[in-house]
Amino acid sequence: MNLLNLVSLTGKSFVIMNKKILKYFISIIIIVLSYGFIYHKLKNYEALKDLTIQNFKFTRLKIALVAIVCVGMILNWGIEAIKWKELVKKIKPIRFLQSLQIVITSITIGIFTPNRIGEIAGRAYFLEKGKRTYGLFAAGIGSLAQLTATVVMGLIGFTLFLLCFPDKIHINSLFNEFTALFILLFTLGLIWSFFNVQKIKPLLLKIPYLQKKTEQIHFLSLQSKKSLIVILLYSFLRYLNFSIQFYLLLLIFDVQISFLESIVAITLTYFFMTLIPTTTLAELGVRGSLSIFFIGMFTQQIPGIILATIFIWIINIAIPAIAGAPFLLVHQK
Repeated sequence: MNLLNLVSLTGKSFVIMNKKILKYFISIIIIVLSYGFIYHKLKNYEALKDLTIQNFKFTRLKIALVAIVCVGMILNWGIEAIKWKELVKKIKPIRFLQSLQIVITSITIGIFTPNRIGEIAGRAYFLEKGKRTYGLFAAGIGSLAQLTATVVMGLIGFTLFLLCFPDKIHINSLFNEFTALFILLFTLGLIWSFFNVQKIKPLLLKIPYLQKKTEQIHFLSLQSKKSLIVILLYSFLRYLNFSIQFYLLLLIFDVQISFLESIVAITLTYFFMTLIPTTTLAELGVRGSLSIFFIGMFTQQIPGIILATIFIWIINIAIPAIAGAPFLLVHQK
C-alpha cells in the first residue's frame, strides 16, 4: 500500500513538474517572440532607413518634452492598471502594483497577436482557475470602454474636421453641417448604449451571433452605472494622455501643426487604426501610413511625422512589453 502511495505521489510530482517546465517553456517562447517582434518591427520599417535624427536639433525644451512623454508612458499604463483594478474588484480584489504588473505582462503576451488581442487572455491568465472566464468578461468591458472612447473622440475629431476645415473637403458646407449633426447624435447614442446594456439586452440576444454570448452580455448588464462611468472616464483619461504624448512628439521632431489641427489629425488616426483590422506585422506600417495621411493634410514634414509615430510605439508598446517579460517568468515560480 505504501509502495502504491509512493508510486502515485511520484507520478503526481512528475506531472506537476512537467506542467511547470511546460509553463516555463511557453513563457520563454512568448518572451523570445515579443523581443524578436520588436526588433523585426524596427529593423524592417522601410521609412526609418531614410531618416536620421541628426537633422533634428534637441534643445533643453525638447529634452524636457521627451521627459514628459516618458512620464506619460508611466501614466498611460498606470491609468490602465487602476482601470483593471476597478474591473476585477468584485472578482478578486488586487493591489495597484499587482494590477500594474498584470497589465504590463499582458502587453508582453499580446504584442505579437493580431490587434494585440492576447492582452485580454493575458490578464485573465493571472486570475485563479474558475475566475478566468469572468476575468475575460471584465477585460472585454475594459476593451469596450477604450474602444468607445476612441470612437467617440474620432467622431468628434471628424466633426471638427468638417466644421473647421471645410476647404479640405470640397463638399457643400450645408452637407458638412448635417453630417456633423448626425455624427454627434450617433456619438450620444453610442455612449447611451454603453450605459444601458440592460435595457437593450433582449434586443442583443435576438442577434444569432450574440446568442452564444449570453453570459458576457449578462455580466456587462450587471455592472452598475457608477462603475461603468468610472471605467469610461479612465478610458478617456488614458486616451487624452497618449494623444498628448503624440502631439508632444510631433513638436519634438519639428512638425509645424496647430493644436486644433493636431486634435483632428490624431483623433482620426486612432479612429481609423481601430476600424482597420491589422496583423501585428502590419500594425506599425498602418499606423505610420494613417499618421502621414491625416497629419499630412496640415503639414508636409513627413520625416517628423514618421519619427513621432515610431517613437510613440516604442515608448507605449515596446518598452512596456520588454519590461513585462521578467514578471512573466516570475509568475511561473
